[in-house]
Amino acid sequence: MPAAVLSISAWAGEDWPQFRGPNGDGRSDSRDLPLTWSESENVKWKTAIHGKAWSSPVILGDQVWLTTAMEDGRELFVVCVERGTGKILRDEKIFEVEKPQFCHQFNSYASPTPVIEPGRVYVTFGSPGTACLDSKTGKVLGSGAISCAIITAALARHRFSSAICSS
Repeated sequence: MPAAVLSISAWAGEDWPQFRGPNGDGRSDSRDLPLTWSESENVKWKTAIHGKAWSSPVILGDQVWLTTAMEDGRELFVVCVERGTGKILRDEKIFEVEKPQFCHQFNSYASPTPVIEPGRVYVTFGSPGTACLDSKTGKVLGSGAISCAIITAALARHRFSSAICSS
């Protein structure tokens, strides 16, 4: 079973709400971050996460959210862990897929990185669907099949929540 490992983020005090960080450029203002780590050095915690996924985690406050999928692509999940301890807070099956599309062996059915803002986390699995969840309860507030072009445009404008979620 793969493990999610919090390394740099354990030392960074800032939130990381989207792919490549707050500004989408992969840079952090945090200082005195470790330059090396191993299985035991500079690792705050490790948590086993079921399935196979390449999405990056997103962080807001004490929550770390990521996606995962069963290797056959029939079940797609969102997982939330506690930032300080790695304890799994939520493990929600978001979609069941009857006939998954082809996925290259070096990829996964859970590759897109979530996006988080106060009160909401957004996940997409491409064609199988996109969902908006309440970040406090894990409840799905809205979901459906939305084209990649619409998702990309909405995320770029930071107006995604109005696309599938009520206020």
